[in-house]
Amino acid sequence: MKLEWPRKIVSLLKSNDICSISFVPDSVIGQILKEAEKDPFIQFTTLAREEEGIGIVTGEYLGGRYGVLMMQSAGLGNCVNALASLAIPYQIPFLMLISQRGELGEFNACHVVLGKALRRILEALGIQHYTVDREDEVETIVGGAIKTAYTSEQPVAVILSTALVGWKDEK
Repeated sequence: MKLEWPRKIVSLLKSNDICSISFVPDSVIGQILKEAEKDPFIQFTTLAREEEGIGIVTGEYLGGRYGVLMMQSAGLGNCVNALASLAIPYQIPFLMLISQRGELGEFNACHVVLGKALRRILEALGIQHYTVDREDEVETIVGGAIKTAYTSEQPVAVILSTALVGWKDEK
C-alpha cells in the first residue's frame, strides 16, 4: 500500500499558495520533497541550520510569498531565539512541519530529550501545534493549520508523528 500523506501535504501547500520549502534534510521530509520536486511551482532552500529557515520564510512573507519550514523535532531547539525575537513578535505567519523524533521506536538517545520537550517548547512560545497520527487526518490538520497561521498572523506547527510516518531503523 502506497502512503499518500506526502502527496496530500504537497497538494495542500500548493492550494494555499505556499511556493517555497525551506528544510534541513531528513528522511521523513525527503518523502515530501520527492513529491514536491514534481511541481515547478515549488522552490527549495536547503538549510545548514533550522533557524536560517525562520529568516527565509519571514523574508518571503514580507516580500509577498508564502513558505513552509520543515525540520526534525530536534531542530526546533535551534529555532527558539529566531521564533521568539522575530517571527512571533512581528506576527509573521508560516507553517512549520516537524517530523517527530524521540518517541515510539527511537533508536538514537540524542533525539529523546528534544522529542519529549517538543510540545512544551511550542507551548512556552505560545505556538499553536497539532499532531498528525493517521493519514486520514492530514488534510484536516495540515489544511487547518495553514489557515490558522495566516488568520492568527503567527507561526503554527504540525507534528508528523511516528505513528504516521514510521520510525527510523538504526543503520
